[in-house]
Amino acid sequence: MWILLASIFSDINKALETLKNGGMIILADNESRENEGDIVTLGETITPETVNFMIGHAKGLLCAPMSPKVAEKLGFRMMVEHSTDPNQTPFTISTDGEYHATGVTTGVSAFDRAATIKHLATADAKPTDFNHPGHVFPLIAKESGLLSRDGHTEASVDLAKLCGKAPVAAIIEVIKSDGHMARRDDLAQDAKEWGLPLITIDQIKTYMHEKLVAASV
Repeated sequence: MWILLASIFSDINKALETLKNGGMIILADNESRENEGDIVTLGETITPETVNFMIGHAKGLLCAPMSPKVAEKLGFRMMVEHSTDPNQTPFTISTDGEYHATGVTTGVSAFDRAATIKHLATADAKPTDFNHPGHVFPLIAKESGLLSRDGHTEASVDLAKLCGKAPVAAIIEVIKSDGHMARRDDLAQDAKEWGLPLITIDQIKTYMHEKLVAASV
């Protein structure tokens, strides 16, 4: 039974290669946590076509996880001072790229949201390059990533780092056609239909631990 369940997940190296090349993956968290899956791509390589696919197929809320250093550099502050969210999702005030810096107009199109997210990952981006509020929802990952919190926010930023890219990603929850959240069996079906690698947060944690052990030998 375990072999059957394990076979629905891709090798993490395949997922990393897909992300490095500008592609998307599906990332599932623990069944004991949210038990949800997000489409993930990297901010540095995001395109309007990718955003259009994400919002058209996944149908969740498009967010942009980033490292604390990026958030601090850009002046992004938490949306609320005292969060009552059970999962403590680290939302900042929403944002759009500023027109002269990014070419973003109303902010809502796939082209505008891609431009906003891509600029978040730009090394020379500055606070005045962004307007608030907007149509992209930044999230601030914990400094130590998955060592501190098992969220899609931390996992996607850790994936960006593992790919050698800027620590900014784009994530969106996968919702089924009937309006309910997609669970693991649903995600496996979506991954097959969309041709995307499917991995879990636990796979990332194991991979990072193995790299740490190998580096210490």
